[in-house]
Amino acid sequence: MTSHPSRSRPSRSRSPRPRPARSPRARFGDDYAFDGEPTLDGPPPAGFHVTTRSRVIGHGRAAFDAAGDAVLHWQVHRGSGFVPLDVPDRVTVGATSVWGVTFGPLHPPVACRVFAVVRSETEIAFGHAALVGHPQRGWESYRVRHHDDDRVTLDIRVVWHPAAWWMRAAGPASALALSLILRRNLRALDEVLASA
Repeated sequence: MTSHPSRSRPSRSRSPRPRPARSPRARFGDDYAFDGEPTLDGPPPAGFHVTTRSRVIGHGRAAFDAAGDAVLHWQVHRGSGFVPLDVPDRVTVGATSVWGVTFGPLHPPVACRVFAVVRSETEIAFGHAALVGHPQRGWESYRVRHHDDDRVTLDIRVVWHPAAWWMRAAGPASALALSLILRRNLRALDEVLASA
């Protein structure tokens, strides 16, 4: 009997298929992270906090127009050091934006949907609300106002309640972190207005 040398079959190494990159938006739901509807001026839901800040950022029509245009191009966020992950060019009703926010040692992504945009002779503003998956429930509004005495102010209102476990565990530190972010927000238009 003739023996034939055995032939070893070449091993087929299967490299793992690369997973498609997950969109930053994919980790968030489509609904607001709270019951009810957000408003620019309405009362907050029971148990929610309201934090407001205001600053004079300039004087005159040119400053108002420049600040309003910057706000509607997300400059408050960009100028505060937020990292744009999935952000449209301009603020429009229904637009969703995803940002990376510095929160101490953490950099959690946050997603909000714009629920209102205002453009008038004396006010340019928008409000956006947190989507499911956001570490904080609630909404924010950014309003540029041109007052009768020619002052231009940036007014920010945050209606909020901790959602993520680490925000709840932080206790009063959550409010302190928000205050630090709002301080950056209020100065985020300075560079724009300096060249206006």
